Amino acid sequence: MEFIHFSRATENDPCLILHCDYPIRNQLYSLELSDFSKDDQRVNKIRVPVLPEFNVVGSSKGLLCLCDSSAKNIVYVYNPFSRDYIELPKSTELLHQYPVFGFGFDQTINKYKVMKAVYRASRYGPRNLNCRFVSFQAEVQILTLGIPAWRNFGRLPYRLIHQGPSQVLVCERIHWRTASRGFRSSSSIISFDFEDEQFREVPKPECGGLDNRPNFHLVDLGGYLSATVYYNDDRFEIWIMREYGVKESWIKEFNIGNHVPRTLVEVDSNSAQPFKDSKLYRKSSFVRALGLLKTGEVLLEYKCRALVTYNKKDGAFKHLTFPGLPNWFEGVLLEGSLNWIDTLVNDT
Repeated sequence: MEFIHFSRATENDPCLILHCDYPIRNQLYSLELSDFSKDDQRVNKIRVPVLPEFNVVGSSKGLLCLCDSSAKNIVYVYNPFSRDYIELPKSTELLHQYPVFGFGFDQTINKYKVMKAVYRASRYGPRNLNCRFVSFQAEVQILTLGIPAWRNFGRLPYRLIHQGPSQVLVCERIHWRTASRGFRSSSSIISFDFEDEQFREVPKPECGGLDNRPNFHLVDLGGYLSATVYYNDDRFEIWIMREYGVKESWIKEFNIGNHVPRTLVEVDSNSAQPFKDSKLYRKSSFVRALGLLKTGEVLLEYKCRALVTYNKKDGAFKHLTFPGLPNWFEGVLLEGSLNWIDTLVNDT
């Protein structure tokens, strides 16, 4: 199969932001992807806003959206390049609520927006087991930066799967995979358009791995909506939608076999014990595609422990090591921006 020419990709590689929560909580690092060949390339520590503990819940046009992981109604928008940040107006917080955030830019009004879908949980079973059922419907709220209050949008009849910081923004829309409602049902792909503020279902192919596999992860590869489909033997495929919104345009572009980065070869369960306090520990069984480099290589994050590039032309894996790389991390690609947030909020 011929390799797709990713014409929508930017001329320069974005910056890689790494979120690390062990041994120091709430630490961010940056890494310039265009400088992999430099001998003196190293990971740079970024000063972050004062939060007890946070999650990276979104990124768009040089800014990060951070949520306090203990009080989920405390949300910051942060520029890691200029170190500026603002705290967003608080929304009503209820017990046992599970929010899913979306962060993006509305070009029609030149403003950033935050979407918050709040799911309620109810207890079932014996109290000592603390079992909870999370609803399949959410109450949706939207905030436009610069406006001092959240707007109620209404109900959303899907349970969105939060993918961590790798927010999938394609064609000015953010995308999620939905939870399936049973063994015979499959996951859907749902988008939210920041311009007209509408949710839409994105078509999946009628055949192939993406249609019948519940375990896939969405990613932006060179400006195309893409999905990583996992299999039990640690191999995975990447499907790409060549023409947005057209079901027939999905193709399998990458077929990536089982690979163990050399830094993980000698890692056993005992060596991972000290890291069990990390929020990333439970995610450490996954391989995640982060994006596409201008060289055409796919940047992969293995088990929250290693960075690897994959070259389709020769099937080669390249393990990336840098001084200062944290032991556990979660990466997000970010276009650099030195705009101050106050300027973006007040002057646009």
